Amino acid sequence: MRAKLAIAGLLLVFVAAGFFWYSQRSTRLSGTDIILIANVSNATGDPVFDGSLQEALAISLAQSPSLNLLSAEKVAEGLRSLGRPLETAVTRELAPQLCQRLGATVFVTGSISKDGGGYALRLDAMRCSGDDAVAHSSGDAAGKGEVLHALGIAATDLRAKFGEDPTSLQKFDLPLDRAASSSLDALKAFSDGRRLAREKGAMDAVPALKKAIEADSRFALAHSNLAVAYYNLNQNALAADHIRQAFELADRQTVRDRLHITTLYYDLATGDVQKAIASYKEWVRLYPRDDIAKGNLSSEYFLIGDYDQAATFAQQALRLDPGSAAWYENLATAYIALQRLEEAQDILNQAFSRKLEDPSMHADLYALAFLRGEPAGMEREVAWASGKAGGEDNMLALQADTEAYAGHVRKARELSRRAVEVAQNSQLIEPAAIWEGIGALREAVYGNVEEARKGAEKVLEISPNSRDAQILAIFVLTRVGEVRRAKTMLDDLAAANVSNSVVQSAWLPTIRAQAEMFGQKPAQALELLDVVRPYERGQLVGNLSYSCMIPVYLRAEAYLGAKRGPQAFAEFQKLLDSRGVVGNCWSGALAHLGQARAQVLSGSTRAARASYQEFFALWKDADSDIPILKSARAEFAKLK
Repeated sequence: MRAKLAIAGLLLVFVAAGFFWYSQRSTRLSGTDIILIANVSNATGDPVFDGSLQEALAISLAQSPSLNLLSAEKVAEGLRSLGRPLETAVTRELAPQLCQRLGATVFVTGSISKDGGGYALRLDAMRCSGDDAVAHSSGDAAGKGEVLHALGIAATDLRAKFGEDPTSLQKFDLPLDRAASSSLDALKAFSDGRRLAREKGAMDAVPALKKAIEADSRFALAHSNLAVAYYNLNQNALAADHIRQAFELADRQTVRDRLHITTLYYDLATGDVQKAIASYKEWVRLYPRDDIAKGNLSSEYFLIGDYDQAATFAQQALRLDPGSAAWYENLATAYIALQRLEEAQDILNQAFSRKLEDPSMHADLYALAFLRGEPAGMEREVAWASGKAGGEDNMLALQADTEAYAGHVRKARELSRRAVEVAQNSQLIEPAAIWEGIGALREAVYGNVEEARKGAEKVLEISPNSRDAQILAIFVLTRVGEVRRAKTMLDDLAAANVSNSVVQSAWLPTIRAQAEMFGQKPAQALELLDVVRPYERGQLVGNLSYSCMIPVYLRAEAYLGAKRGPQAFAEFQKLLDSRGVVGNCWSGALAHLGQARAQVLSGSTRAARASYQEFFALWKDADSDIPILKSARAEFAKLK
């Protein structure tokens, strides 16, 4: 191992010696200067350099905490606004137009060409207005394998000529062939994956990112980008696996990328919410102009149900990068949760006006239509999603929830079956299991015990290694009385997720409380549920956009079991007051029935009759054989 290190060191000296440093006066960039990274033109005839060197240059320059770089997403937005295809190369001629659109003051372009047996590289930084030179650097690489390292040295020289402090250069300067990959084939596939993620979405990006990892299994950025793609597809077990692999490659990450990967590791792999938030805040401190740090921090607050903070950081991220679809989605979802529906609509309209399109935005539009009582709007979004991988299954699952909310259980059951089938056909195995699990949970709370039990078994069959699928299956099995089996599974889940905040602080006590409820011990259930309060409004399964607030519903049931009517009523009221969080979940519909039962306990017969009638009006054409509906009608008949 030591011999290889020595050879590598000699090689660095050789490559560096090939550079010709221009004797020019440095031009210090200010904090207000915004840099556009343009195309690195390829005159070698080798397609492996197409797009990959521009991606590598961005990785190298992004190490600097003092440079303000336009993201690839912002550049894509600029191309859209100019009516150009997203794959258009940002040439020296096109760059000034994009600068004007995006508010950039400097653009960096480059070139690579054959030079005998080696390669010649050149980087130029130009003022967007006037095309005046700011700085330039050039150099040689002895062979194809040295090109990336040579490009990294050129980029560092450019940073110095921009006026970056030598201490900063020393601290934030990982060689490019380690910061990215020493394999040009891997970098080319990575560049293609990043482009496809921007242009078409996560589903299309996955094959290219997997190809990058096949070419270089130690490519940390490829692993982390693949983890994010899987997360956005609700493939959370695969996301956790790849972010774990990225995290273990600490020597292959810049300071910025290490912060990014560490936060994702705490978020997706260990699930330690507080460590994730602390890491995101450190990232924000070191790189205050980085939209990803703030946008991902907003996502973290969704997990714990702090939608005000989620909106705040989503707003900040969106101001930094108004071309990112994810930040529009985050902000719109936060506004929906806060029941700021007009603002949510406005944010989505802004996204669509920029030609941004994403299935999650249409899921938000569906949620808005539901909350406004607009069936035509919901149908419009269902039609949009038809045939779209990663979108159709989600929309079918939303439809199922809406039908179940109105008591149309047979329709909901069929829609859930189709959602599972569509997800499986698209190789979205974990989402398929989650849709099955959500359907099984509906069956359980509505009293269809055998349907619920069969659904739980199918969840475990579809995706036995998915944490979120396991959680749903265990909760359903506990609800229908298979307490001993569920307890064994729950103990295994707890042991496998010792650092996961949501598992340890939310799901374990919630499921244990459900077991106590089945054993007719509501007081013990209430004690267990008390610790869940900080998470009760959060997204407790996957990265779904809203929550059923299951701990609140279960606490309300426990108060009913303890004959504490006023307290039960107050918990059910939380569900009705949180329509933006609960959405079209079954818990919002059953809250009306729960309040009627609470009023009966309190002796408020007239009020109870009114609440029962509200529930019956909501379920006016519900399936007549639903056990919970039969019970409600029997209870109502006994009221005098």
